[in-house]
Amino acid sequence: MKFAILKNETDDTLINWEIACRKNSIAYEIIDLTRADWLSHFESDNFNMLLACPPGRESLFKQLYDERIFILEKELGYFIYPSQKEISIHENKRFLSFWLEAHRIRHPQTWVFYDKNEALNFAKASKLPLVGKFNIGSSGKGVKVLMRRKELTDYIEAAFSEGLRQNWGPNLKMGGYIERLLKIIKNPARIINRIRVYQKVYHELQKGFVILQEYIPHDFEWRVVKIGNSYFGHQKVKQGDKASGTKGIKYVPPPMDLLNYVDRICSQHNLNSMAIDLFENGDSEYLINEMQCIFGHVQQYICSVHGKPGRFRLKNGEWIFEEGLFNSNLSFDLRLENALAIAKTRINP
Repeated sequence: MKFAILKNETDDTLINWEIACRKNSIAYEIIDLTRADWLSHFESDNFNMLLACPPGRESLFKQLYDERIFILEKELGYFIYPSQKEISIHENKRFLSFWLEAHRIRHPQTWVFYDKNEALNFAKASKLPLVGKFNIGSSGKGVKVLMRRKELTDYIEAAFSEGLRQNWGPNLKMGGYIERLLKIIKNPARIINRIRVYQKVYHELQKGFVILQEYIPHDFEWRVVKIGNSYFGHQKVKQGDKASGTKGIKYVPPPMDLLNYVDRICSQHNLNSMAIDLFENGDSEYLINEMQCIFGHVQQYICSVHGKPGRFRLKNGEWIFEEGLFNSNLSFDLRLENALAIAKTRINP
């Protein structure tokens, strides 16, 4: 089988795919999707699988990557992991809100305005607080809880005039200061890379539209992860006014009804690599807040029961917990295992 890794504008996830391929003695080619000659690589080579590295910092490269992934999967018929659908949902909060609404999947009510007057008229009578969101951006940096009416109207005015920017620098609510400092000491080049990332995020101007979302009172969010037939879950604990991006993790096993809910959505929509963040709304309902096909995690595991890392798998209609470390290499080893299993069914249906 011939593999290609589809590089984005950075080397972040590219490295993890390379590590996974080397562990499995898989030969691969790296194709930079940001180059003008990107499509020429597919004219002479017939790849069995394309491993994607969807970006999540700049709208410019997000749009570029999504368009080229669409051509490769939908027009040329390549097998891409994660899929074009999963990549379209990834780090695109506008699209996610439309996608959830179209499929009648429960989520906090979301409004996307492209007209300033329409947004300001909405703001006059809307229930507060509301949540303002950046279309692209992770770790909760682009999320702002708007408590007062003037704060909301100022936010809208800014979105349609000078534009909105995220704060420069690290997300201080993520904690782990000692660990992060040690990483910098061990690898000084890391700080240069991080500064470049902070600059990219700061210069990502959101202008001409605004995303507002219903505020759901919560003490935590559930994060449930599906990679192939493996499921993981924990609570993201609220710090300040939100749980997203705090890295406050409580390893509480997800309820079985929550696993069933996520499994049903992923099965219906053929989602293989997905992290889903959900609120509980007080009426025994789960509301999807975020969905990402590629995501980070601070520990070597993302699920633990009674202090033992592991995963959940559905067997004969029951959820079974299996002990073990299944999230090595930021879960890219498990993704490659899943991608290979899917590829085999495509070759030998």
